[in-house]
Amino acid sequence: MSVLQEQVIQKISGLSEDNLQFLLEMIERFMQPEIGEKKDMVAAKRIGIARGQNLYDDDFDEMNPEIAKMFGVME
Repeated sequence: MSVLQEQVIQKISGLSEDNLQFLLEMIERFMQPEIGEKKDMVAAKRIGIARGQNLYDDDFDEMNPEIAKMFGVME
């Protein structure tokens, strides 16, 4: 194990379970996988307060023309 790996382990060894879970979620979300692992990737999971939430209405796409009109894209 490298010195850097040992330093990382020392830093995380005192963290609470909640902090360890958060750190793991951040690593999974933001760290780029190796080239061989990319094909096994699935869609990113929602984390934190967004976990399990539907963040927009099901009919959101039906509103696109109205939104475009509001911003002057469509007349």
